[in-house]
Amino acid sequence: MAENDGKKLNNLILSVADGYADCLDGIYEIAGGQMYAIACSIAGREYAEDVLHDSFVKIARFAGRYKDGTNARGWLLKIVRNTALDFVRTIKARTAVSTDELFSLSSDRYSPEKTESAIALEQALSKLEDAERTAIYCTYYLDMSVRETARAMKISKSAVQRILDKAENKLKSLLDGGTN
Repeated sequence: MAENDGKKLNNLILSVADGYADCLDGIYEIAGGQMYAIACSIAGREYAEDVLHDSFVKIARFAGRYKDGTNARGWLLKIVRNTALDFVRTIKARTAVSTDELFSLSSDRYSPEKTESAIALEQALSKLEDAERTAIYCTYYLDMSVRETARAMKISKSAVQRILDKAENKLKSLLDGGTN
């Protein structure tokens, strides 16, 4: 059975290389479980679907490089593994930056009008709690999703959303002239 699956995967990859994107469904039917398991083991369940999506994009893009008759399952799983590792590295790189860098907004790169706004924002941000600054930084400066921010902060998505809501309300109040 597994040998037959290997031949099917081989043919499906070759078909994808020939432009038949519908064959990706067949690849998922045969190897999707293993692909998902690898994505989960490396990137975690919350990111596994994103990793699989990116993997299938790569499979479609690089199917022409697949060598007929080689280990199709191994080729597919290596793509998933590498994609998951890249994904994890990207998440770590995004969160490795200190939130202190957030306070370098009022530099010489800005015009006087922008500098005034940056200083006001800098002052408002300095009045937030650490978790609030981190959530704001991840979400708005690193363009991370709530899910990614939650993983980086090691808290639930709902907790991140509550922190963001509280921080946004504080910032709005402070920037509108409040003293919160």
